[in-house]
Amino acid sequence: MRAILVIAGLVLLAAPAAGQARQDPERLRQQVVQRFLQNYRTQAGLTEEQSRRLESVVRRQWASRAELQERERQLVMALEGQLRPGMAADRDSVTRLLDDLNGVQRERSDRLLAEREEVKAFLDPVQQAQLVLAFARLERQIQQLIQQRFDPADYRRFD
Repeated sequence: MRAILVIAGLVLLAAPAAGQARQDPERLRQQVVQRFLQNYRTQAGLTEEQSRRLESVVRRQWASRAELQERERQLVMALEGQLRPGMAADRDSVTRLLDDLNGVQRERSDRLLAEREEVKAFLDPVQQAQLVLAFARLERQIQQLIQQRFDPADYRRFD
């Protein structure tokens, strides 16, 4: 769910405000990552070497999350196709899709743990905690954007 909120927030940020041209989503993602890294570097007091290594991890992390989110989106769409009202779902297909969806969610969890292990090599425990909290703040901000852009009744559907 956390990853979905991040991508949803980025898409919402890319949506045009009244009178503004639509921004390229990839460019916007890069700007969000860059701004996040700049804020975290200052907050955590990172050295140049730590900053360089963290940037590498975060950029890989975002690319990895985007790939997993796309796979998850495709699986959910396939499940929705199987569960259309008035149509009989193919139980074997639904089972396979659910298994694949569980696999994507496990992979996301495994990658998150691997990323946390990777940053242990160059961030001290306080900096690691600051990073976790910085990501949590980012997710809350994205969630707030979603709530502001969608009707509250629509938003509850995403919980």
